[in-house]
Order: sequence, then C-alpha cells, then structure tokens
Amino acid sequence: MAVKTTRITVETERLIVVRRAKATLAWCPDCRAEVDVITLDHDSFIEPATAAQIDAWQSTGKLHLWQPAHGLARICVTSLLQCVG
Repeated sequence: MAVKTTRITVETERLIVVRRAKATLAWCPDCRAEVDVITLDHDSFIEPATAAQIDAWQSTGKLHLWQPAHGLARICVTSLLQCVG
C-alpha cells in the first residue's frame, strides 16, 4: 500500500510537509465559515520540527485546529496559510 503525501507549498522560506492528510470542505468554528480543511491522523506530522511549529501556532490562536466528537483532527487551511505567510 502506497503512502499518500499531501504537500502544501507557500511561496515563503518555509515548507510544511503533511503526510496522510485528506482535504475536504468543513465548517471552521473559528472562521465561522465553510473552508478547506485537512484531516490529520497521528502520523501526519512525522518531522518533530513541523509538529512543534503546529503546536506553537495553535497555542497563539493563529492556527484553527479542532477535534470533532467523532473523527480525525482538522486544520483550517486558511489559517494555516496565514501562519506561514
């Protein structure tokens, strides 16, 4: 079984590689709008530096990340792009 990789590249000096993520439309409770989100499993952020950066953005409130009652964690792509922009 091949491992799928979703790569989000923004024209800055940063590159975030997210593995095993699925992009969908969903309601972001922070944006209060329907946005593109990526769903994550526990193996999505293999690199510790990427996981640490995601945690830092979430702790400042810049990154919209939530866990629905049933399902995988979700990240709002709009907020993710603002974090790296």
